[in-house]
Amino acid sequence: MKLLQMYEIDFSDKQLSSLTSFTDQSKMNHYLNILKENDVGVVSEAGTPGLSDPGKNLVQLCNQHWLAYTALPGANALVPAIVWAGFDTSSFVFIWFLPQKKGRQTALKNAIQSEIPVFFYESVHRVEKLFRELEELWFDGKISMSREISKMF
Repeated sequence: MKLLQMYEIDFSDKQLSSLTSFTDQSKMNHYLNILKENDVGVVSEAGTPGLSDPGKNLVQLCNQHWLAYTALPGANALVPAIVWAGFDTSSFVFIWFLPQKKGRQTALKNAIQSEIPVFFYESVHRVEKLFRELEELWFDGKISMSREISKMF
């Protein structure tokens, strides 16, 4: 509410609610119904919604029920990509770009074996190669792919 007031945004005709916890099934069902029937915005007074707060559970709920959502880009592409992924991001690894040649297979094997989500950037020109490599390594986990998050085009 403080943020809305600061920018003089009138939300008197909209329903606002505080999302301080999101653990029991009745709350999940309640928010699922709201998400299915309404356009919803999540705003945080303490950082990026969905990164390390109950908003991440909303993203996971959207993923589970195939509901579309978006995150606004910030100073870099990593943070919205993490939010969009909808994974448990209480801890994660970011390894920048994968090596192009030497060390690439080792880096991929380490990422596959990781117990926590691994995020990295990859050139659009190497994405197909990446998927072939993952298939050859028998990867059967979850993948989230984002593109052009922090660019104007």
